[in-house]
Amino acid sequence: MSFWEVNEKHFVNAGVSVLVLVAAWVVYWILRHSINRFSKRRELPSVDPGAETRLRMIQRLSAVTLFFVAVGLVFWIMDVAALKRVAVGMFASAGVVGIALGFAAQTTMANLVSGVIIAFAQPIRLGDRVTIDDEYGTVESIGLFYTNIHTWDNRRLVIPNKILSDQSIRNYTLVDPRMPALVLLRLEYGADVETVRTILLDEARTHPLFLRDPEPSVQVVDADNLGISVRLSAWAATQADAWTLAVDVREKAIRRLTDLGVSAGVRWSRIMAEPAGS
Repeated sequence: MSFWEVNEKHFVNAGVSVLVLVAAWVVYWILRHSINRFSKRRELPSVDPGAETRLRMIQRLSAVTLFFVAVGLVFWIMDVAALKRVAVGMFASAGVVGIALGFAAQTTMANLVSGVIIAFAQPIRLGDRVTIDDEYGTVESIGLFYTNIHTWDNRRLVIPNKILSDQSIRNYTLVDPRMPALVLLRLEYGADVETVRTILLDEARTHPLFLRDPEPSVQVVDADNLGISVRLSAWAATQADAWTLAVDVREKAIRRLTDLGVSAGVRWSRIMAEPAGS
């Protein structure tokens, strides 16, 4: 018998296996392309971050499922007894539910299950501004195992999904992204509070990031032996805008108060200490 006749079956199986892998890749490419087009056409990242988050998780889960199915089929088609046993295991683990139930106790699979829960329960979404472990940033991606946070100082905070799902998250964007800009000034007792109030409100209301609703307010929030504390509360559209609004108003208000001779801050303090050995 010729070499071809002896190995014909193996060549055919190998060719079919290649076709299976190519077909799986084509299916995933079509799925990814369709999701990207749908997301871009509907402008989901800005219009509906929740839907965008779910779509990206579906895309990643589809890739994993197609991988298991394709590799399992290749093992089965190659018609090798040892590979068939592996293929049976591959097919058994292809379902996400089967993976979750069978291996949830393992750290890796716990991260996977937590990632799916985060994507669909959505305590955070793509583009949300959050504080996690005292780190402030924007949710950049929610993967199968890890979530990436782009921090305010241009770092990347990579958090395992299991840890993320088990801790408290401060989300500044979910439901209502508006935040108050708080400006606290320390004044001497002789300072003209009404003048300070007028200046703070004027600087806030003329700022481009200021929101008219809710109404801004200036209150005396503390008084002690060092002086009084006056606080402005003015609202902005986002946490980042509130920070910028507070910084700008504080700087301009201090400049105007200084020009008027109104001191903002404590000039001196009295320190009392017991003599040594008393």
